Amino acid sequence: MPSIRPVSAASRIFSRTTLAFAAFCFASGGAGAQTPPKPVPTPGFSISVFAAPPAGSSAPDSLAVLDDHIWVAYGNGGPPDGSGNAQSQIVEYSQDGNALRTFTVTGHNDGLKVNPYTREIWAVQNEDANANLVTIDAATGRTTRYVFGKPPHGGGYDDIVFMDGQAFFSASNPTTDANGQSTGPAIVRGLLRSNGTIDVSRVLSGTPDASNIPFGTVARLNLTDPDSMTLTPSGDLLLDDQGDSQLVLLRGPGKDPRVEYLPLLGHVQIDDTVFATAHRGFLLVADTKANKVYKISADAWQRGAAFSASTGVPAANGAPAVPAYVGQLDLGSGALLPLVSNLVSPHGMAFVPTGDQ
Repeated sequence: MPSIRPVSAASRIFSRTTLAFAAFCFASGGAGAQTPPKPVPTPGFSISVFAAPPAGSSAPDSLAVLDDHIWVAYGNGGPPDGSGNAQSQIVEYSQDGNALRTFTVTGHNDGLKVNPYTREIWAVQNEDANANLVTIDAATGRTTRYVFGKPPHGGGYDDIVFMDGQAFFSASNPTTDANGQSTGPAIVRGLLRSNGTIDVSRVLSGTPDASNIPFGTVARLNLTDPDSMTLTPSGDLLLDDQGDSQLVLLRGPGKDPRVEYLPLLGHVQIDDTVFATAHRGFLLVADTKANKVYKISADAWQRGAAFSASTGVPAANGAPAVPAYVGQLDLGSGALLPLVSNLVSPHGMAFVPTGDQ
């Protein structure tokens, strides 16, 4: 478990973050303008449009990378429970942004990952209810649809990670009890059946005991908004509890996994988090409401550094709003320092390595 930091250390962390946000607001030209300016990169970074949506598609969200191809999911503004005959497109792009193939799936997509064991694309639809999964064979284009049974948490499923030959899903939109407690699972293990169904088993409770990463204190969490997931460079599972402004780190999901949590400074809410896997490469971010996928470039990246998409911070107590941005995440303090500001609603992210690893 992490050691308890003295109060003075926490104060220094807070001061650095406050200064960073002040600099961010200044660089963004002020958050109060009705029409925000174009995305503004921090010095040392640049931003350009990676790809526009194909005709008939809109609202890009989740991203996945297989070899040198990028897969983008377009939710088309469909309801998150899949009602109204919602349809999504999963589009395969070359690394230079040319669309190669398009696959239409039934429902509202909100999770897209590469299964490293089968090299299939896994797309999860309907994060609020009535979830389904579509697998895409990247070599042949063959698609297979699976449906979940009655969810033990009452909602849908949002994101996927693969570890130790197994698939894990975040249990999103959980039903809470009369006391507001999320009594179902926050993460489940999924097993695909030949009859087109998915069996799930609990991995992480919605109310786990967890150690606070900066201070080492232990608390019982109430995970009311399980959302995106990813693997850290050390192989641990990182879950975004978005509405509660915290990240949950699951170390070694076995019978008794060790659970830690990281409150995000400033109560920022984030969506995807990704890690730089090489010194050379670029970040992709789907700005859903702007209907664009952006490419963020730099001369070199810190290998293993974490980057997150933030929804921004609303105005409160006389302080101006902070618009949505992409930032570098400090996994020790919970500070998210901006790389690119003045985005509309960044969600899905991916790091694409190029050259040396």
